[in-house]
Amino acid sequence: MDRLQTDRCLEVARELRAAAEETRQTLQASRDLVRRSREQSAAEPPAGRKDDDLGPSNQLVTSLIEAYEAAEDDPDTQTRLLLGHVLHHVGRRIAGVMGPRAAGIAVH
Repeated sequence: MDRLQTDRCLEVARELRAAAEETRQTLQASRDLVRRSREQSAAEPPAGRKDDDLGPSNQLVTSLIEAYEAAEDDPDTQTRLLLGHVLHHVGRRIAGVMGPRAAGIAVH
């Protein structure tokens, strides 16, 4: 191997080492974020959840679903969007009360 090829190989090796180190640091930062997120989740109730919140009633949920389905025939898109936002909010309340495992959602 001549000098030019050797220099090129050394340069590639340095670049690979630098890329590997950057990847290692990124992975470590990701692990730290996941760890902190899990610690925070275990320490605090979900945002917007109060300890005395029992979640929405079945009647409220059923009524909102029926209203959303009825709005599919309504030409006013704002009505559907508004009901969709309300259902999203109510769903988050239900998820906060039940937790992901009870709802059958896999959490990693």
